[in-house]
Amino acid sequence: MTRYPALLALLALLAACGPPQPPTRATAARLCADEARLADGFGGNVGIGGGSNGPFASGNVTITSDIRNPRPEAEALEACIQRRLAGDSGPAPRPAFSVSLGGRL
Repeated sequence: MTRYPALLALLALLAACGPPQPPTRATAARLCADEARLADGFGGNVGIGGGSNGPFASGNVTITSDIRNPRPEAEALEACIQRRLAGDSGPAPRPAFSVSLGGRL
C-alpha cells in the first residue's frame, strides 16, 4: 500500500514533463496585448505620485524597429496570436531602445 503514493507522484511528474500545450486563443490574446500596443513602434508611460519620502515622478519611453514600418494594432495582435497558437511562445524578435527616468521632486 505504501508504494501507490510514490507511483502516483511519479506518474504526475512524467505527465508534467510532456510537451507543452499551445495556449487557448484568449490566453494568447492576453499574452500578446503589450506586444500589439507597440505595433506603431513607439510606447511609454509617465507617472507621478507621493509617499513618505515626498513626491516623485517617473517615465519610460520605448522605441522599437517597428517605427520604420508601423502597422495597425489589430493586425499586430492577430499576427502574435497566430504565432503563439502555432507554438512559438516568445515575443517577436525586434530591436528596441528604451529609456527610463525617475526621481524625487
